[in-house]
Amino acid sequence: MGTLQNQTGTTKSPAQLARCQVCATRPVCIMSCVGESTAQTLAGVIHERPFRKSDLVQVEGEVADHIAIIKLGMVKAMRKGAGDSERPVALFGRGQLIGAYALLGQRNQVGARALSTGRLCVIDIAALYRLGVIDRIFLGCVYAMISNAFGHLADWAHVMRIKGIQQQLLGALQLMSKDQGNQLIRLPSHVALAELLSTTRESVARNLRLLEQQGLLNRRDRWHCQLSDPKIVNVALPPANNP
Repeated sequence: MGTLQNQTGTTKSPAQLARCQVCATRPVCIMSCVGESTAQTLAGVIHERPFRKSDLVQVEGEVADHIAIIKLGMVKAMRKGAGDSERPVALFGRGQLIGAYALLGQRNQVGARALSTGRLCVIDIAALYRLGVIDRIFLGCVYAMISNAFGHLADWAHVMRIKGIQQQLLGALQLMSKDQGNQLIRLPSHVALAELLSTTRESVARNLRLLEQQGLLNRRDRWHCQLSDPKIVNVALPPANNP
């Protein structure tokens, strides 16, 4: 009976409350914005959902029945174009709110597919109404997160229009560092970066090596790197051969 109550959100588990309060993602999560009383109420109806690489975590054009916060991992936002062709338009990491447009009665404007393993914190929209937490403050937090997501999409659009693959990579790495809240950047695959920047996997690999040789990038291992200067993007780089 206790387990069923926790799943349906009729009781608040102390373990759930404690886990939410000490979560490393909380500073960039909607839970840090809605106020302590609302956050405690919502903690009782949050359920964590793991995802694997390539899992679809949001479907473009659907009206979601839940909202979700990326707790761990990275996803690529995708938008359909002419002929229903789908292309990545941005990368999103921890703290990103998924399904928010449903709170406004609107459809998802982008799809989202996982680029790594990770976890979502999921809240059914029906539970939000049942608990009566959708007030002016809560909606203000939702609007702020939608606005921030729009700005994030614009940042990626800017990076994609920078001339030169090395400059694009520097811009992309800066955005990922900011998104991950860490100067040590967790890299997606070369294929994912290539799709996002409209180039090839080989070009991404070659130009990451060149950035490392030029002292602009420190590679820690296959999946992690760090910019030598986190603020450096528009630098004078020698032209790469066959970008």
